Amino acid sequence: MNLFGTDGIRDLAGKGKLTPESILRIARAVAAALKNAPSLFSRSNKTFNRKRPKVLLSLDTRSSGHMIRGSLLSGLLASGVDILYAGVTPAPACSFLTRHFRCDCGIFISASHNPNEYNGIKFFDRDGFKITEKLEHLIENYYESLTPSEGEIGSYTYREDSLEIYTNTLVEWALKRFDLRGRRIVVDCANGAVTYVIPELFNRLGAYVYLLNSNPDGRNINRGGALFPSKTAKEVKRVSAYIGFSFDGDGDRVIAVDEKGNICDGDNFISIYARYLKNEKKLSNNTVVATVMSNFGLEHSLKEAGIRLLRTKVGDRYVLEEMLKSNAVLGGEQSGHIILLDRTHTGDGIWTALSLLEVMQKTNTPLSSLNGRIKRYPQILINVPTERKIPFEQIPNLSEQLKEAEAKLHGEGRILLRYSGTEPIVRLMVEGKSKTLVKEIAEKIANFLEKTLKHS
Repeated sequence: MNLFGTDGIRDLAGKGKLTPESILRIARAVAAALKNAPSLFSRSNKTFNRKRPKVLLSLDTRSSGHMIRGSLLSGLLASGVDILYAGVTPAPACSFLTRHFRCDCGIFISASHNPNEYNGIKFFDRDGFKITEKLEHLIENYYESLTPSEGEIGSYTYREDSLEIYTNTLVEWALKRFDLRGRRIVVDCANGAVTYVIPELFNRLGAYVYLLNSNPDGRNINRGGALFPSKTAKEVKRVSAYIGFSFDGDGDRVIAVDEKGNICDGDNFISIYARYLKNEKKLSNNTVVATVMSNFGLEHSLKEAGIRLLRTKVGDRYVLEEMLKSNAVLGGEQSGHIILLDRTHTGDGIWTALSLLEVMQKTNTPLSSLNGRIKRYPQILINVPTERKIPFEQIPNLSEQLKEAEAKLHGEGRILLRYSGTEPIVRLMVEGKSKTLVKEIAEKIANFLEKTLKHS
């Protein structure tokens, strides 16, 4: 069974991979990996000399997370694993707290930006990095073959101060670098985990905070936020705010909005922050990492500044691997999932937001001016539903459709197709110089795929 997708384990809550029985088995498999292959839980071969493995566990605001938490706790405790429970936190806080409390593994329950009916399980190693594919395969092997063994029961501790520790770290960093007193900031919390961090953070930094979607009820996660930044843009203009931020449900990504209501996505951020780091002589190896989905405009913007861009497959794990390989400190995705390796080991929307504020304050430049330094190619993204993920080369007449479309672009654009690792959809991206042509090509290919896949 392939448990893992592009970002941990994900499924409809209570079904498939996320039934209570499956989750219990997953917990047993993770415990077996912790005991039998502890060195795989650190890229730096860090180990702790202790009697039992220790795991940091937290979750986002979905009510289904507590069902998953119960099954994970049962399996881990019964397998002799000690638990530190941190409650509801952003995903990057789980990474941070895993390192802070010197745990062997961090487990975060979330389906990130996906709708509420989905949920999932993400894993961090001792260093706060997402676990490697090698470790995922080992856990999958244990899942298939494991025979539960009896033994000493692990301990359970609820750390109610977890969010305070994480927030204090952010506040202390920011207070040394900029002053937000009197500034109006709009934040869409997506009814997610950042709801419990953002108000205190920006209040302590002196800002006037206007909150959107900040009332989680267990079922309304991602009804606003990073997937719908136009809501933030409207509020920014209404209150004449300094800046706006739209987070996703687990807080690992953010989309910013400038004071004029213009969107600043991950590509914009990378362009802005890469230039800033280079001017500060902090851009390691003069290199940044992005995915194949990043706009050509980003590549041109960085080239003008003398900065090298490396592209990877879609997924933060691939961005991270390339960053470590090329000694880069900045990388990320157009979706707003940014990794800042000089301060965190995973995507962290709040750190990204603070870093953008740092540039604005230190350069005394409004975001609208910084935002304008990247000239984007027209780009259209379409999600095509599918029940089966048939290899693209096996879809009749698809290659002919793509060749015809690419000929129309005359080498000044590109077409990308990929199956989502977390949802039953095909993601289609078309990019080129002409917005009209891009729209025409994208709609034609999407219609072809929809009809063809429906009858496959």
